[in-house]
Amino acid sequence: FDPTVGAAGCINNFRTKISEDLEKFKSDPTTFVTKINIDIGALQKTVPADEVEKVTMDVFKFTVYEQVEEVGMDKWIAAKEPSEFMDECVIAVYKEGHCPPEILEDMNKGELPDEIKGQQKHLMEAQAKAMERKGKKHDEAMVKASLRSQDETRELNTNKRDRRTS
Repeated sequence: FDPTVGAAGCINNFRTKISEDLEKFKSDPTTFVTKINIDIGALQKTVPADEVEKVTMDVFKFTVYEQVEEVGMDKWIAAKEPSEFMDECVIAVYKEGHCPPEILEDMNKGELPDEIKGQQKHLMEAQAKAMERKGKKHDEAMVKASLRSQDETRELNTNKRDRRTS
């Protein structure tokens, strides 16, 4: 196994390039944002055809995030910017204290805790039960109203004799 050739070589070269770029970014006190471009098509050109499936966008994104944590000592924030193309990606890296609030909001959204999910489910069930009770009361009122209207009607032909029996 040679880590300088094929898919492993491509990933290691990319990691080295990103690490160097981030070191330059770290040493420059005047810049607070840098953008890292990932073009999967260009990166896969150096990989043999039988190893192309090992070189994915997720691998390169992970490599960038890993290097940002390592070089930035967990003080930098990396955020993927929206892109029109699936084979290209731009990741913006912000130094500590220079990340826009909307990016921080998006990063902190995440999933709701189980407690809140449970509360929401309970609330939905309670609303459904209340609607069901309301529906039952309405149905009962309709039945009572129809029974009242039956009392005012007459029955016809009640004194006829049944001719089936002699």
